[in-house]
Amino acid sequence: MPLLEPLYNIVELCALHGIKDAIICPGSRSAALTLAFARNSKISTRVIADERSAAFVALGMALQSGETVALVCTSGSAALNFAPAVAEAFFQEIPLLILTADRPPEWIHQYDGQTIFQKDIYGRHVKKTFDLPVEYAHKDAKWQVDRITNEAAALAQISPKGPVHINIPIREPFYPEENERIFPIVHKVEFLQKDTVLSPEIWSDLLEIWQKSDRKLIAIGQNSEDLDDELGGLVAEEGVVVLADIISNVTIDGKIASQDVFLGKVDDLKPDLLITAGKSFISKSFKEFIRKNKPTYHWHIQEHAELIDPTQSISHKVEVSPKYFFKEILETLDLKKLKAGDEEEENDYFLEWNSLEEISVRYLNKFLNNVDFGELKATSMLLERLSSEFVLHLGNSMPVRYANLLGGFNKQKFEVSSNRGTSGIDGIVSTAIGQALKTEKTVVCLVGDVSFFYDSNALFFGELPQNLRIVMINNSGGNIFRIIEGPSKQEELESHFVTHQIRNAESLAKEAGVKYLKATNMIEMAESLDIMFKGDQRVALVEVLTDGEADAEIFRTLKAGFTL
Repeated sequence: MPLLEPLYNIVELCALHGIKDAIICPGSRSAALTLAFARNSKISTRVIADERSAAFVALGMALQSGETVALVCTSGSAALNFAPAVAEAFFQEIPLLILTADRPPEWIHQYDGQTIFQKDIYGRHVKKTFDLPVEYAHKDAKWQVDRITNEAAALAQISPKGPVHINIPIREPFYPEENERIFPIVHKVEFLQKDTVLSPEIWSDLLEIWQKSDRKLIAIGQNSEDLDDELGGLVAEEGVVVLADIISNVTIDGKIASQDVFLGKVDDLKPDLLITAGKSFISKSFKEFIRKNKPTYHWHIQEHAELIDPTQSISHKVEVSPKYFFKEILETLDLKKLKAGDEEEENDYFLEWNSLEEISVRYLNKFLNNVDFGELKATSMLLERLSSEFVLHLGNSMPVRYANLLGGFNKQKFEVSSNRGTSGIDGIVSTAIGQALKTEKTVVCLVGDVSFFYDSNALFFGELPQNLRIVMINNSGGNIFRIIEGPSKQEELESHFVTHQIRNAESLAKEAGVKYLKATNMIEMAESLDIMFKGDQRVALVEVLTDGEADAEIFRTLKAGFTL
């Protein structure tokens, strides 16, 4: 058996388990893995030197495709630089297979180069971590490598999806001998899953609660599953209130999307039954509202076993897919209504929520028509231009908050994503690049200046995907600290929180071969969006220059000005 054959097996098994993409970070100790991926015709490889950016690109690819992406690096701090994206993938349930080369155990902490403690390096931020044997000449060791790889590749796709780590100690030589066979015969293990459904007895109990609950509220957090048919039916036929963050990807008529405008101003909307699905909610006002106005019953629809309860109110954890749950409950209610001949009744709770939504949308519309140009107006102008041909990736801090605040204006259906697993500002542009690599649609990344420059290495990816568009709001610092209550009241606000910077992106864009556009007012913004979306179809960046202090004052005025 060739010395490195078990390492080649890993790559061949990745291909057999449906992995089509690998992101490679160059290194010598990982050479056997790199060569095996590069020479496997079933896997497309891309090489990115910056490990932090590389991991977020892989995350973006897996986010967009739903398929596992392999991620390879050499030993040492390279593996640590994967950590932010690995954590994001874990909490957002995105499938990655992380392969880190390592020193043999006897050389750890012996002043040998590129050597750190890599065992369990990602802690609880992976579904599982595996350590391969350092010696694999014996047939049982070879079997162990194959067995672990089969399990790891399958585990990344088993619900809940997520990152899985294989740490691989490798001795020299790192490179194959001339004419050494790269692709041996391997043994693939099939992992067959069953669909989880609820028993008739459980459905009976849930429907009893449903029938006796007059005030029903469904709230959807971050979600990529298409629930529009089911939720639209529950709104239209049952008068159920459906509240949806912009990252829920729910685009039905009658949804509540302006909750951040009015929820802090009302106290009489407590639901009898709350049903939640999806992951995190952007809307802090919604979470605080439910914590203060706990429903009698709260069903959380979530396939996996973790109990995640940000509203501190769950009474029933329903471990099935949201698609299955809402489809079944809609069909059951339709059947019961057909048999009973029930007529629709006017629902005061539904009417109250929708009245508040209409008032909020009118208020926002009037405010936007009169507001000075800034990050709020720029965000609204961008959202108005998007349609089903686009994927929108929202940066953290203010971009995702502004977009959620304006969600009630979104009449078009387009995909929305954001790194809300950990809500960090790192890797936002890299993630959008990864998404652009896995879709024919135009991917638009709305990002703040600090986040953009923090991830500027992403622009030196190599050949950037031409369907990428970036809108960067440059207000010369971290403007969110001027808006949130704690830091905004501190005398060190400007010196220690805002993170002042005086850079602009023009030279950076030019160096990266990216079309550069600038907007300082509404006319320039409209012209820039026209050029970016209708001009020559190549990667482009619009830098929106605004006054951070004025933006903060606009936001405060908007929030304070709404009255009932």
